[in-house]
Amino acid sequence: AFFDLNKFMKYATRFTDEVFALLISAIFIIDALGSPFSPVGVYHYFAESHKSHDNYEMEEDYSYVATALLSLVLTLGTTGVAFKLRSFKFSPFCCNSGIRSSITDFA
Repeated sequence: AFFDLNKFMKYATRFTDEVFALLISAIFIIDALGSPFSPVGVYHYFAESHKSHDNYEMEEDYSYVATALLSLVLTLGTTGVAFKLRSFKFSPFCCNSGIRSSITDFA
């Protein structure tokens, strides 16, 4: 209200909203999979020299490949659950559309 910027809200369209949603989604996806500028992400767990494997280096049962595959399975499983919950809104299952809409809010 100080700069009266809310007068520009009439220029914001659904397309603008979708562009910002796409940018935010891309940031989260790149950050989860593995940014080339940071050592965090699913891709980096497949490197034997990653610092997350240093704490378990002396344990004979530890396998960095198993840890990386578990991380990958959890990532894909979480994405699959999110897509299933998202498509649940238009399915004929469950009680009514209000409950289905509430369930899809968690996706």
